[in-house]
Amino acid sequence: MIQEIPIDAVLLLRQKVLWPDKDLDFVRTPNDDRGIHFGIFIEEQWVSCISLFIEVNQHAVFRKFATLPDFQNKGYGTQLLHYSFIHLQQLGIHTISCSARVEKQSYYLKFGMQPNGYPYIKNGLQYVTMEVNLE
Repeated sequence: MIQEIPIDAVLLLRQKVLWPDKDLDFVRTPNDDRGIHFGIFIEEQWVSCISLFIEVNQHAVFRKFATLPDFQNKGYGTQLLHYSFIHLQQLGIHTISCSARVEKQSYYLKFGMQPNGYPYIKNGLQYVTMEVNLE
């Protein structure tokens, strides 16, 4: 069920879920070409995606984690995040972080992630950096 997802499908899913009022260029990250993109394909469509980026010092960042509204609260995002953490751990990653929307912070706490720093505003929304140590 979880597999690599083509970047064009990633962009469409990101846009639909995270920024429906913006164009596709807005949901691109500068390093998308270097990322690892996983998704869940159900009912003839991509329903969830996550983009992983390997940084320095055995650290990785995930960005643009998105699940279609009709498929939220059904465990798909949780499966994808668990899968991603295991994949990164197998690659020798020791810490993982993300920029979480503040209202989603409690979701990431369930995965052992903790806030690191203070909330900040980006594109009119409030975010906080969340991090987990896998060691």
